[in-house]
Amino acid sequence: MSKKPLVILQSITLAVLPILSPGLTFFCGTQVPASRGGARVGFIVCGALFAIASPWIARISKKHERRNYVIKNEAVISAVADEMGSLATRPDEKAGRLARIQDRLTACAAQHAGSKARAAFFAVKAEKELDLATYHNRDTPPRQLEKKQEENLVNAMNGKDIVYVKDTMNTDGNLSFSLGDSYRSAIVAPVYAGNEPQGVLVIDAPQPKRLTKKHVRESYVRAITHLLGTAHAMGNGEHSHSTGVPRQANGGQEGKPTPSQGRDR
Repeated sequence: MSKKPLVILQSITLAVLPILSPGLTFFCGTQVPASRGGARVGFIVCGALFAIASPWIARISKKHERRNYVIKNEAVISAVADEMGSLATRPDEKAGRLARIQDRLTACAAQHAGSKARAAFFAVKAEKELDLATYHNRDTPPRQLEKKQEENLVNAMNGKDIVYVKDTMNTDGNLSFSLGDSYRSAIVAPVYAGNEPQGVLVIDAPQPKRLTKKHVRESYVRAITHLLGTAHAMGNGEHSHSTGVPRQANGGQEGKPTPSQGRDR
């Protein structure tokens, strides 16, 4: 028997058995009082097996999904690494390769956050200005940010910490941020290449309190931003501080970090 039919059969079993097992458990239970001898033992054993089938199948399904997710991420990271190698060695193709890297990484960020989540990378364009470089999801974020929102993102970028905004409509005086539509929770992650700012990655979702450290690991977001920042710096062929957020004489950056950085909101 080939591998594909086995996979199909496994998928059908994982989908159907959790639905049938409660009914089968109940049926076996009703037959126990009227049965004798081996039949009675058989109904008891079958009832017990059907009772544990649902949690067992759920555990297998979760493990299967996690394995598929890891395989998918490995494929994306491998493709990004290959593109970054070519980005460094073939400068004549920088624009196309950089675009593909940005698309893959923003897609990874959005998919990790959930099926309805969105991810957008705003690159440093000029002094304290950000420009939408790429995004993933059917809802297009605004290409021109409102001045206040842009200032908030620049401040968050200067702070270097990942900011979790549980509810964009109720921030309790912390980072006030929204892309101007119905998305209610957000993650604002600074994108750097070494110590040089490259922009900001924004991940948002329609539901409030959907994007927390429990749902979206900070280490995963940081890995995405490191790759995104390095690729952006390589693709542009220059360090962003020449056109990005200016540094003060003591080596620090202008703009005060918001009080919400590094913590869930």
